[in-house]
Amino acid sequence: MAQLSPALKQATPVLAERGEGVYLYDEAGRRHLDFTAGIGVTSTGHCHPRVVEAA
Repeated sequence: MAQLSPALKQATPVLAERGEGVYLYDEAGRRHLDFTAGIGVTSTGHCHPRVVEAA
């Protein structure tokens, strides 16, 4: 994911392919709880349908 900060790769070996709610999914489809969610996703999670629709 070219748009992620290079620092994120240092924080975890997980290479995130997508995010949904509080989970990140890697390229193999494994689900990981996102303990590093930032302020932008803390209350709604990744890809909340209403946020995506508004954007």
